Amino acid sequence: MIEKISVFVSDIDGTLALKGGNLQTETRKAIQRLHKEGVLIGVASGRPLDHRIINRAHEWELGFDFDFVIGMNGGELYDKSEGVIEKYYQLKKEDVHEIVSFLAPLPLNVIVYNQGYDDISALHMDDFLIDSQKRNNSVVTIGDVDYVSRFDTGKIEVHVKPENMPEVMAAVNAHPSENYICVKTFEGPNHVTIEFIDPHINKGLALRKFSEKYDIPLSEFIAFGDMENDIDLLKESGWGVCMINGSDTVKAIAQDVTEYGVTEDGVGRYLFKNWFDRQ
Repeated sequence: MIEKISVFVSDIDGTLALKGGNLQTETRKAIQRLHKEGVLIGVASGRPLDHRIINRAHEWELGFDFDFVIGMNGGELYDKSEGVIEKYYQLKKEDVHEIVSFLAPLPLNVIVYNQGYDDISALHMDDFLIDSQKRNNSVVTIGDVDYVSRFDTGKIEVHVKPENMPEVMAAVNAHPSENYICVKTFEGPNHVTIEFIDPHINKGLALRKFSEKYDIPLSEFIAFGDMENDIDLLKESGWGVCMINGSDTVKAIAQDVTEYGVTEDGVGRYLFKNWFDRQ
């Protein structure tokens, strides 16, 4: 464990809470205590960055605003002190068209966020989008390859059934490019999410931007995550922790693994045992 924590940052889904869920008691208490002790608090998500994520601190009843929020897997950074969202390395619409074209014939759904959740394009309507419309008041339109590929974007999100992943990944591997990479961001028994992003983009990029902006050494950052899109977040931080419910790939690069999972107050219990109780 590092000797000084100046910044706490965590992935949301599968780490701090289940998708769309609330914080559990010990995790909320731990984050509030860090904030009270002067630690800057941020979250890092693969989701598009808009008021829905920024306001999550209030929904979680933390009693304060996030100091920063990373969205689009590091392609977007919100800084509370400035109140603006910076964007980095968007996928060009020509590359979006190339990707969507080879994916479209496969058993999957392609989703592109044109303007956060207020303007989503997809090839098909699916249960995820129906749920997103309910939870996020998302505005979704369905169209063909050309329609979905109209704009530059921070990422392309792809929903796949686990049994179809070999076929999908074979197609992905058959279309290598210097302009984009593919990362897995969610894996469950009935659903897998992969995402295409610019090769420069990762959550660690936005973390470095924040670190440099405020001259806070990355060695004083503690980070929590669970999936492959969290790897650079953990590697860039002074102390990177993977959830016990996380991917084996992430556990292999993390400096520690929680004893308890996301549904068992894993982050909060880790902080109390390994940080607060040793002070």
